Amino acid sequence: MLDLVRFGYLGTVLAFTSMQPVLACDADARQLHDASSVLSKRSARPDGSRSTAVVPISVENGQIIVDVTIDGRGPFPMMFDTGGVEAVTPEAAAALGLKVEGGGAAVGSGEGAIAVAFTRVKEMRLGDAKLFDQTLLVSPLPRFLTDRGARPPLAGFVGYELLTRFVVRLDYEGRAMTLKPTQKFRYRRAGMCVPLGFADKIPVIPAAADGIAGTFEIDTGSSSALVLQREFVEQHGFEDRHPSVLRMKSSGVDGVFETIITRLDSFGIAKSEIKRPAAELPSNGKSGLPVTGVDGSIGYQILRQFVITFDYSRREIWFEHSPAFGTKTIQWKSGFQAIKANGSGFRVITVLPNTPAAAAGVGVGDLITEVDGVPAESIGQAEFGDLMRRQDGTVVQFSVVRDGSPRPVALTLKELLP
Repeated sequence: MLDLVRFGYLGTVLAFTSMQPVLACDADARQLHDASSVLSKRSARPDGSRSTAVVPISVENGQIIVDVTIDGRGPFPMMFDTGGVEAVTPEAAAALGLKVEGGGAAVGSGEGAIAVAFTRVKEMRLGDAKLFDQTLLVSPLPRFLTDRGARPPLAGFVGYELLTRFVVRLDYEGRAMTLKPTQKFRYRRAGMCVPLGFADKIPVIPAAADGIAGTFEIDTGSSSALVLQREFVEQHGFEDRHPSVLRMKSSGVDGVFETIITRLDSFGIAKSEIKRPAAELPSNGKSGLPVTGVDGSIGYQILRQFVITFDYSRREIWFEHSPAFGTKTIQWKSGFQAIKANGSGFRVITVLPNTPAAAAGVGVGDLITEVDGVPAESIGQAEFGDLMRRQDGTVVQFSVVRDGSPRPVALTLKELLP
């Protein structure tokens, strides 16, 4: 949704066996004894003689996109999502000629459910790294998630299976993901080790919001800074201490839900302090995250401040400060939300009063057909979000259609969360 999108949680869609958080930061900690780790040595490897694979990534509105070749075809753009399992869209499955079978229902962070099925592929390749004999979910995804404008649409997700078979080093600022077989890896850098646990196949770590300890999931599929569970908010009085500044709509694979936005005093992670992070709090009656046993979720705007090494086999995660450490987490600079409409533009669905959008005369129902002279049909949803996160004072020129009549709109971006 425009400049703040809450994506994902495809990894929680089925009744996977829940793994209670087991926290250990020891190089000799036992490996994950599930089917994935048992198969990891024979079902994944870097290509040829290379022991390490470096995979280029792009970061689109906070989401990590990698090119994946499937059964020798592609590449297909897929999101690297620690909150998800490997999956493809029905469109990608059809393009590959895959046999789709079975079925089920999925739940996410919205209010609805989506249908899922299954397929199998012989090989998935990311750069010089390969995964073999993969079972994939096949699931429809909303256009606001898949649309990339003039570029090929998002074809699915990679996540849990990749992370169980490789140690993954994620460098947002360096635009690279480094993959190394688990049995050949030893961490030899100067980062901070944090014990790694799991909830519904999602990585969780100990951290502290305003000094209050909790368990937080690492979600590379989220463009937010921080999301807190409703129970955690009520138990510790976050809403009373930090009155909401903004209300907005957030999105999951299964629908739209309302959140309230504020800033906390601090967030402690890996013995580092993130000052005054933007935080989403679910509205009354909404839990917020479709994962039990966690108090919140850590997304892009905090994660990008670190270079992160995921070592599932040893239940460790390592954090090193990146060049972005200390960057202020931003939330909303336009005051409106829009989603890609069928046709050639972005349909405005929310406008808040006393914001740049309201001052510029943007209205609910408006169809944005151009952004800075570029046709909206060639701009993806994530790219649109990035355009709305530019520096304060940036003037964005829109062409807007209202009641069949085009009109120009000039909107000056300004951070709305003090």
